[in-house]
Amino acid sequence: MVLILMVSVAITVDRVSTERLKTEVRQEWQAKIDDLALDLQGRILQNIKTVWGLAASVSVEPELGEARFQELAAVIFRLATELRNIGLAPDFVINNIYPLEGNEAAIGLDLRTQSLPAEQVRMLMETERAVFSGPINLVQGGQGLAARIPIFSSDSGEFWGVVSVILDLQSLYEAVNLGIIMQEAQLVLSTSSDPSNSESIFFGTQEASWKWPVYNALDMHGTSWHLFAQPKAGWPDQPPQPLLLRGILALLVLLVTAATFWLTRLLLKDRQMQQWFSGLFELAPVGIALFDASSNQLLRANPSLKSILGEHPRSLAFFNKTFDEYGNLSTDCEGLTETLARSERLNGRQGYVKDNTGALKPIMLHGLNLITTDGKPVVWLIVEDMSEQKKAERLKNQFISTVSHELRTPLTSISGALGLLANQAAGTLPDSALRLTRIAHRNSEQLTHLVNDLLDIEKLIAGKMTLDMKALQVSDLVRECVENIGNYASDHQVTVEIRQLADVKVTADKRRLMQALNNLLSNAIKFSPEHSDVLVYTETENHKVRIKVQDFGKGIPPEFQPSVFEKFAQAETDGRCSKAGTGLGLAITRELMLKMHGSVGFTSRPGQGATFWLELTEAE
Repeated sequence: MVLILMVSVAITVDRVSTERLKTEVRQEWQAKIDDLALDLQGRILQNIKTVWGLAASVSVEPELGEARFQELAAVIFRLATELRNIGLAPDFVINNIYPLEGNEAAIGLDLRTQSLPAEQVRMLMETERAVFSGPINLVQGGQGLAARIPIFSSDSGEFWGVVSVILDLQSLYEAVNLGIIMQEAQLVLSTSSDPSNSESIFFGTQEASWKWPVYNALDMHGTSWHLFAQPKAGWPDQPPQPLLLRGILALLVLLVTAATFWLTRLLLKDRQMQQWFSGLFELAPVGIALFDASSNQLLRANPSLKSILGEHPRSLAFFNKTFDEYGNLSTDCEGLTETLARSERLNGRQGYVKDNTGALKPIMLHGLNLITTDGKPVVWLIVEDMSEQKKAERLKNQFISTVSHELRTPLTSISGALGLLANQAAGTLPDSALRLTRIAHRNSEQLTHLVNDLLDIEKLIAGKMTLDMKALQVSDLVRECVENIGNYASDHQVTVEIRQLADVKVTADKRRLMQALNNLLSNAIKFSPEHSDVLVYTETENHKVRIKVQDFGKGIPPEFQPSVFEKFAQAETDGRCSKAGTGLGLAITRELMLKMHGSVGFTSRPGQGATFWLELTEAE
């Protein structure tokens, strides 16, 4: 439709330009013809006006002799160059004529019977004005225009006769440059107002094909001439500079059509994307909601959100109030609206909210701040129902707890027995048996540590671990941990070096804080190359104390860093776990620090080692 419209517009512009040019050319030719008609008529009247002097002389001197007539006529001929002859006709009968040579036959001619109709005689007498007739074919050859000027006696006022004047049309045509105009135009003079009436044409091409010619009428007393003209090449049938104009129009048509086609494709793609997005929005298994970022009011929600939380979340502020699994209000993190106001996005925030029945529902939130095309800020929120995951985790934890409790008692007995055998308490063993016994004892101790870690993480998650919070001297605790882990460091040929330690106290459970620091130290030793150092030191700022453990190993791969504190998480090198371990140490450390109102974190750059830290508030 746009292509058709643009082509129509282009054709219309082309036609309008052509018509405008045609009108301009026609106006130019009309002006030329008007000037030509005015010039021709002016020449005729100027000649006749000159002859009026002779008529005035005759009215004063009716018995004008031949010599006097010839004298006056000669003067008039010098002034009016387009005259063919002049004759005096008392009572319409020619008695005198100038020049006489070649015009002798005109002497005695009665104009009323030869060339002057009764109607023109009546007009002449009544109006006392010159009467024109013609064109007429002259005996001497050529064509002329006849004019009869009435003469009335100045004494009596009686009609005397007329001055008969013949104007040479060929001289008139030359005087107004009619021949030059004929070189570039089809032009005719006719006594009829119909240019196709060839019998009435007395000048020009009789067989001309006329298409909208310009026209002017020469109205003379007694007769009328009609002037028609048009360019020889015809009127313009195309605009000025047609190639340029039509090229520009064609280019505009192509550009507009291409732009429309491009925009249409974009709109169709956008519509398709909207349809896809709408289907994804409606059928997504997770809850999706759109909120107005200014008022926090719900704009749209998909069916999954309604199935998860019912009709409850009418405002974004609903998600500011989250609970733990026991129904206690969470106060350890800022509200969702505050987080999204501070940051553009939110990823993986977990918590419990109350649905429309008042029951606790575990969810995970993902949020994103966006600005729409009309400048309106909105918030997209994705709500994942974590009920099944939490249920699976509880079953898994119960299973691990059950297995761990069931394993602890026989493991303790096995480990103790193997320890006695390894120490040859039951008698001397052969060397081969002693070596196997010690390997079994070492593996049983490693399995005991695994069981203890599983039990610790289960207690922490279940909230069943009891802490004995006391004010502890940080420097003493650090030195004790380093001393306890000395043998482990020696086995790995790593030196643990204590740097500056702040003389401050923190409130914590000594055993659990030592366990957390021991996890960091053992990891640093385990991932350090042989004959390297592990540095331990403290930093204080704003009543916060950080115990830092720095190693100079290969560092933590960037892709693994987000999972460092997850359970059973272990970095891999060359497709295998880089070091043996349970993958629970850092997860236990994080839970212990949270229970003691502290935090744990790290910084690491690949190839430059890692620095882990425990942070606690100074004791009052």
